[in-house]
Amino acid sequence: MSPKPKTSFLFKLGLIYLSTLSTFGESGIPSFDGKGSDQNIREFWKGYDARKEPLKVRVVESWKTEQGEVRLVLYSLGKLQGSNKSASPFIAAYLGLPKGKESKPGIVHVHGGGQRANRKRVADWMTMGYACVSINWGGKVLEKADTPNTDWDGLAAGFIRQGVTKADQLDHHNTVRPDPNTLFKEPHPLNSSWNLISICVRRALTMLEQTEGVDPGRLGVEGHSMGGRSTVISCIDPRVKAASPSVGGSGYLYDDLWGLPGSARRMTKEDGSALYRKCVSAQSHWPHVKAPILFLGSTNDFNSPTEWVVKGMSKLTPDTQRMLVLAPHLNHRFTDQTSAARFMWMEAHLKKNFRFPKVSPAELVLDTDNGIPLFRVRVDQSSGLPVKEVEIYYGYARDPRIRFWRSAEVRKSGETYEGECPVFDSAEPLFAFANLTYGMPRALPPRPGTEATKLLTLSSEYRAAYPEDLRKSKIKPTERPSRLIDDFSRGWRDWYLLNRRNSHHWLYATRKIVDPAWIGPRQGELGVEIETFGDGNQLGVRINVNAWQGYTGRQKDTFVALVDLPKAGLHKLRLPVSQFRNSSGVVMKDWDEATELLFSPANRTEDPRARKSNWNGKPPSLAKLEWVGGKMIARPHPHQRRG
Repeated sequence: MSPKPKTSFLFKLGLIYLSTLSTFGESGIPSFDGKGSDQNIREFWKGYDARKEPLKVRVVESWKTEQGEVRLVLYSLGKLQGSNKSASPFIAAYLGLPKGKESKPGIVHVHGGGQRANRKRVADWMTMGYACVSINWGGKVLEKADTPNTDWDGLAAGFIRQGVTKADQLDHHNTVRPDPNTLFKEPHPLNSSWNLISICVRRALTMLEQTEGVDPGRLGVEGHSMGGRSTVISCIDPRVKAASPSVGGSGYLYDDLWGLPGSARRMTKEDGSALYRKCVSAQSHWPHVKAPILFLGSTNDFNSPTEWVVKGMSKLTPDTQRMLVLAPHLNHRFTDQTSAARFMWMEAHLKKNFRFPKVSPAELVLDTDNGIPLFRVRVDQSSGLPVKEVEIYYGYARDPRIRFWRSAEVRKSGETYEGECPVFDSAEPLFAFANLTYGMPRALPPRPGTEATKLLTLSSEYRAAYPEDLRKSKIKPTERPSRLIDDFSRGWRDWYLLNRRNSHHWLYATRKIVDPAWIGPRQGELGVEIETFGDGNQLGVRINVNAWQGYTGRQKDTFVALVDLPKAGLHKLRLPVSQFRNSSGVVMKDWDEATELLFSPANRTEDPRARKSNWNGKPPSLAKLEWVGGKMIARPHPHQRRG
């Protein structure tokens, strides 16, 4: 139960000013003349002082908690003056101050798209002994609809708030192109919301600097999704001593992925794409990041494709400490052990009470005796942490958003671990990395949606080999189509599980059926052996098709098969393709375009035919998946056009 809010007496009287810094002339915006082809990030931010204008902090409400005190505050961005309009925005934020008289490190938390400042996240950091500011740059409702909130003062920067902003006026503005609600009437970096959000972050750092009990020399920034990108953009501020973006901020989103023409996001010359790349894009910031940075990613993320994350981080200067962490099989999510990495990164770099492992060097060996590629990793042991597990993942699909990550059989060879990565087609690329799980001397406290963990998972160096490399090394395609999809002899290694202990919301999913070895046979059936532990259930089996593949000319869709399971026990099912229908009742024609297979209670599928009742008994257990009947024939790769 949340503690009862206490409205500040000073707020009732009016504004209280907790900052008394001098005014920054007429405008607090970074210098930019809009001319010249050499404009870059360093020049853009030259002359901007996030400390110079008063913060004008207002305390709206405050709460005493077990960890300390949380305040809902508003703070000023200063006066922003452009050729089109001027604005003096105020940003809402939660400021958490943990108990204790000793000086605390501080964290700025930046929320993601469609989200809002997060009081629970503030509490997470307070529990670990950090002051934390969670900024509400998007402006969504916090406590109540009428609680004082973010006001962009007429700038297009946040999200739509019912009854306050209009979709065609004040929504997030990605490009540098002017519109009626941008600062400038000509293309300008500050027409893009990304740089306005960065000003929010920089001013939040100033607020932490000026807050009693916070050590101004130990400040970090973390952010998720859009907040991850904002973290990359903002952590070039020299006051940032550690940064951790997640699933956002890779850069290169307006470039095509290798071998996938048309896969880039769209931005035209008229949108100011050249200026955007120089002064807004994440890739323009990576070379200027000096703070130790940990990128928390997921292998199938839509917002930060893995190859682009690797490329972005490769632009860091050699002396910049970095770490990449990839949660296997997931999109925009993490495991408890990978999520732990960003907390321990801050412990290592802001508190200096934890020795963080270094990046484990790895190689993808193509010159092998048997013609099968070999991935080899030397696990870093400089931290002294015990190595609990080494997993090697590899995959083929050109598009990382749909790639199925196979797991190799790992063997230890001296001080290294290695696993074979056989290929199906030498005309397709091969990608590989290792995940290294260490034991920690103390448990990371549980957080909403996670359990306490003493495990820390990090990723090795990431390696790739392209068709030319494979041909030169005379790599032999040795993989063949298989009817057996999974017998679960290796557990859930090829799957991701959500809410696995929740009888109403469990979900089991795999992308295995997009891999060329496990594409369904023509006119074959999907065989499923599943054990249930309650009577009167209805199972939902979903197949997503053509996910993230608009560049092929095909449309994404979801087809569902509903299966009644009246009695508990082991069920052996045979599901023909004709049993799968989309929300309009259209029958799936074949297995060729499947990109993901999911099992859940029927009422979680959003299929209009599904029963509304909840699942009975504990979540089921899958025992076997296979293709039954039909003809195994060569099929196109996912990126190839049909016809």
